[in-house]
Amino acid sequence: MNRIISRLTALSAAALLMLPSCLGKGKNTPEFPSIKPLSTLTGKVEKRVITRLSAAGTEEERTEEVYRRTGGLLTKVVYGIPASGGSLQPIETTTNTYDEQGYRVSEVVEKLTATGTKERTETKYTYRPFSPQVSYVSNYKEYDSQGRLVADVTHELEGSRLSRVVRTVYDYSAGEANPKETVLRTNYTYMDPIIESRTFTLVTDPKAVGGTGALYHEQARMRVDYYGRKLFEEIHTFDTSVGVDKQDLRHPKERTISTYRYNDMGDLFYELREVQVPWTKEEIDSDKEKKSTPFKLLDRYYYTTKYTQTNTEGFPTKMEVTVEKGVDKTKTTYTANISYTYFADPAPKN
Repeated sequence: MNRIISRLTALSAAALLMLPSCLGKGKNTPEFPSIKPLSTLTGKVEKRVITRLSAAGTEEERTEEVYRRTGGLLTKVVYGIPASGGSLQPIETTTNTYDEQGYRVSEVVEKLTATGTKERTETKYTYRPFSPQVSYVSNYKEYDSQGRLVADVTHELEGSRLSRVVRTVYDYSAGEANPKETVLRTNYTYMDPIIESRTFTLVTDPKAVGGTGALYHEQARMRVDYYGRKLFEEIHTFDTSVGVDKQDLRHPKERTISTYRYNDMGDLFYELREVQVPWTKEEIDSDKEKKSTPFKLLDRYYYTTKYTQTNTEGFPTKMEVTVEKGVDKTKTTYTANISYTYFADPAPKN
C-alpha cells in the first residue's frame, strides 16, 4: 500500500503547479525571465549518455537518454549487469509518447527482474482543457504486463489548484474475474508555501454520519518549486488496523522526511531521506532522555553529485557521485563520464 500511495503523491505533486506555470505542453521557458528554465538541455541536446565507471575504470552501468527538441524525455535505456551475471544489457527501458500538441499521452516502462523475466507497465494520460492555451492531466490509468488495469486515477480541481485525487487500485490475486477494488482519496489544502495532503479510504463506521468514516493511511506536507518538483516532503503513515475510532493522527507509526535539490539541467543532484519511527515504551523507560526526541532513525539515504569537468558548450562531462545508505551511513562513491549528441540544426523560433 505504501508504494501505491507514494506513486500517487509523486505524480500529483508534479501537477500542483502545472496550470499556473503553463507547463502542460512541456514548455521550458516561463513567462517570467527571473525564473530559470526547467533544463538547459532543451533545444540543444538530442541524446545524453552517462557511463558509470568501476574503481578499475571499466564500464559497469550506462544510461542513454533521448529528448524532444521542445523538451521532454522520449526514451531512456539503462544498461547494467543482471543478477545472473554476464555483460551489460538493457535492464530498464522507458518510452514516452506525445500527441501533436506536445502532451505526453503514454509512458511504458520495461524492467528486467532478478529471475531474468521482463515486467512491463504502461501509464496512459487523459487531458482536459483548462484554458485555450493550457490543459491538465485529468486522469491516468496504469496497466500491468498482462494489459490489466491496476490503477485508475482522477484529478479534481478547485479553481486552478489540485483539490482531490481519487485512486482506484485493482488486485487480481484472487482471480481476474473479480479483482479487489480499493479506493484511495487524497484531499489537498494550501498554506503557502506548504501544501498538505491526507490520503484515506472510506470504511464502515456505525458511529459516523451515513455509516461510513475516513480511515487515514497517510498525511504529507510538502514544498514544491515553480515546476511542481518537490523540494521538501514529510510523510506520516498511520496504523490502519485499529479502526476509525481508535486512530490517533498525532502519533504516526512512521514518518519520512526528504529534501531535494535540482541543477540547471533539471537533474536531481541532492537527496536526503530519513525514515523515523517512535521509540518503544521499553526504550524510553531504559533511557529517559529519549523522551525529548519522540522518533528514532530507522533508515537513511543520501545522494549527491559533483561535476568536475565541462565541455566547450558548458555541459558537464564528468561527475563524482556519493551515496550513503542505512543508519550506519555505508558509503559508496563512483565516477561517471557524460557525453552528448546535439540537434543538427538550430531550434525554430516561435
